Amino acid sequence: MKSTILAQLMRKDLLQIFRCYPAKFFDTCFLFFTNVVVFSYFMPAFGVSSDLGPFIVVGAIASFGLFDIVGQVGELIVDIQGDRAIYHRLAMPIPYWLVFFQLVLKWGLSTILLCTPLIFVGKLLVWDRFFLSDIHFFKLLLIYPTAALFFGFFSLWLTSIIEKATSLSSLFLRFINPLFMFGGYFFTWKSTLAISPILGYTLLANPMIYVMEGMRSAILGPEGYLPFWTSFFVLWGFNFLLAAISISRLKRRLDCV
Repeated sequence: MKSTILAQLMRKDLLQIFRCYPAKFFDTCFLFFTNVVVFSYFMPAFGVSSDLGPFIVVGAIASFGLFDIVGQVGELIVDIQGDRAIYHRLAMPIPYWLVFFQLVLKWGLSTILLCTPLIFVGKLLVWDRFFLSDIHFFKLLLIYPTAALFFGFFSLWLTSIIEKATSLSSLFLRFINPLFMFGGYFFTWKSTLAISPILGYTLLANPMIYVMEGMRSAILGPEGYLPFWTSFFVLWGFNFLLAAISISRLKRRLDCV
């Protein structure tokens, strides 16, 4: 019974995802194109290594799910304050935590469907500097769903702490941008450690470091990055922590039984 309801909810959400998919994928590709082209073909003129292209390709694929969080959180908060469709789901004969977990699955799957094809788009853009043969597919199949679920659980946690839709204006500045800028998109963790051990170890509190390092280790090779299994297991630690806190807070907020 519970699995049937969960499957029906996922089917409904997948239909919604696929209806919006062409436009969202075009927008994602356009953003991806501008990032990769600038760092691969413009920045080398200023002395930046041409090897930065593949580095940014993987960083973009790994991080784009972070920017969907604003829309996901906004949609859920507006629903809680307005139409309250979430209450209809909570009234179904399934545990309340499964309703929240299904939302996380929906958001994570949306990230995977949008960003996975960018691996091949990136290959076309930086062609002879990005080798698909270097990809460790088993590790990629482990780390990318883990990262996608992290974005989903992070969205759920932000929803649990933001009370009103009017607070969404500060969501990017207070949460998304700091995680992104200090999350390893432009640098590796080891390069930061070489500059300042204090700063390097401080950045280990940022879950995006593990998303970036884990994805780059799986796609570009392990040299120069945190050990893959460290990134993988620490990221799952963040997932469990965010899940426990956000589901507990939303249970109280929505008066779940």
